[in-house]
Amino acid sequence: MNLMRHSSLTWDNVDSRATNANRVLREWPSLPTPPPQHTFTPGDRRPASAAARYVQSEPRTLRAPADSNRVQRPAWLAEGKTMSTRPEGIAPSCAGSSGPHSMRWKILARTGDSVARLLTPNFQGDAYALYERMRTQGPVHRSRTGMLAVLSYDGGSRVLQDPRFRSCDSPARPTETYAPTPRATPEADGHCPSQVERYDQAYAAAAELLPSVLHQYTDLIDTTADQLLRQHTDADSVDLVDDFAFPLVVACLSAVLGIPSTASSRFSTLCDILGRPIYGAPSAVQAEAAHDANEDLAALVIRMERERRQGPGSDLISRLTASCGGNRTGNDLTGLMDHVQRRAPQEPPRTRSGRSDVTPENSSLEEIAAVCSALIISGLDTAVCLFGNAVAALAAHPDQWQTLRTTPRLAGKAAEEALRFDPPHQFTLRVSSEQIDVAGHTVPPHSGILVMLAAAHRDPHRFPDPARFDLARSSRLGHLAADGAQKLANTLAQLTGEIALRTLASRLPLLRPARQAARRPGRAVSGFAHLPIRPTA
Repeated sequence: MNLMRHSSLTWDNVDSRATNANRVLREWPSLPTPPPQHTFTPGDRRPASAAARYVQSEPRTLRAPADSNRVQRPAWLAEGKTMSTRPEGIAPSCAGSSGPHSMRWKILARTGDSVARLLTPNFQGDAYALYERMRTQGPVHRSRTGMLAVLSYDGGSRVLQDPRFRSCDSPARPTETYAPTPRATPEADGHCPSQVERYDQAYAAAAELLPSVLHQYTDLIDTTADQLLRQHTDADSVDLVDDFAFPLVVACLSAVLGIPSTASSRFSTLCDILGRPIYGAPSAVQAEAAHDANEDLAALVIRMERERRQGPGSDLISRLTASCGGNRTGNDLTGLMDHVQRRAPQEPPRTRSGRSDVTPENSSLEEIAAVCSALIISGLDTAVCLFGNAVAALAAHPDQWQTLRTTPRLAGKAAEEALRFDPPHQFTLRVSSEQIDVAGHTVPPHSGILVMLAAAHRDPHRFPDPARFDLARSSRLGHLAADGAQKLANTLAQLTGEIALRTLASRLPLLRPARQAARRPGRAVSGFAHLPIRPTA
């Protein structure tokens, strides 16, 4: 379908098309790619000492050097940042002869290859129509790109939990990245296996603790959500992305992490820099600003972890710090600052795809910092996207919106169903380490496997009437997640989505669009750049 012919489509058309949710989402207008949310000029760079404002009492030898050569931001802080227009782990460096930026892939996309189309950075079509088209081949689709796409829930779950499938940075060079050589020493790749496991344990532990921690601040966050909507009562429209969801999730994170009032303004700025998507490749100045923000975040975590050891509270950092070995802080601090100062490029910390049942008996400062970073960089964006997708689905199903209006306690079910119906993270890449059989397909070593998370959550063998958004749907089956960090992000998204949807349902009897809604380009992260509604009843 030529989307340009539907440029006049507005939210006013939603109710008339509510009987077909996929059609509504497919025909939502394709607006020009929004400009970057932040603009910087070279003169805006902060002094080198600004990054150390939170660690003035720490030994000088542990501070980041104030030299003129900017260092590579640590991989554990950068995790999840390149999530704007490219699939997970697909960077511009793939623009050789076989990556999604290559001419061959563009030709494959133009000649109808579904996988190549989905991986196109500015893809604006109906991804769910492509998933169903691929599903006609069976639970596994073989693409002319050389990759397999797993579309079934059971198949995707097996691949994610099978240790023979490993994460990969690029579909263009899986053989080079994953040659069968042992990873025996930390010097070989910057991360020893024990660190990989500890990151995963920290993410899993934080995901388990998050509901109880956030529950303590429910009244405060409910009040914040109500105030955010009241601020725009007299306005013609309110953008549910920029004016409501984003500041609400920042407020949730501030409460969950126990950010002191003296640092709340700076924390909001860090979230604004690190948590918002960048459309296209970041400029050098934007990368500089992100690096400085990462340094400030690391410094803030150092300060707060020290304070929580002396006087613990009820926030997430206190709960994680309480499990630390009390005399490990010196080594942890050295390791953390070593990450910040490291100049060589590093890969993100690998996490196990399967469920982790290990509690963080020895959570370190570095792992606590990784949790905070994942919540801000990946969790914030995931939560904002999930809320927007939930609102769009409810607008396309007015009967479900009225059900939520009459029974606000179903807000949690609405957020859970939105994570199934239109998840922010649509797919993830794995690479086989040996020859493996997947649903009758022989997968050679070093082959790329795309686990289509969104397609798996609409598997008709697991979800009756999967294309319908249904608040009464059974939650017996869990949501698939690529790794521990994504599971943590999904947990935050569900919890904050419940609060946001409950507030919205209590104040607005109707979802009345104000202007055209703009979806984000690409399908790596499914969400809205702008979602304007009329704030009055």
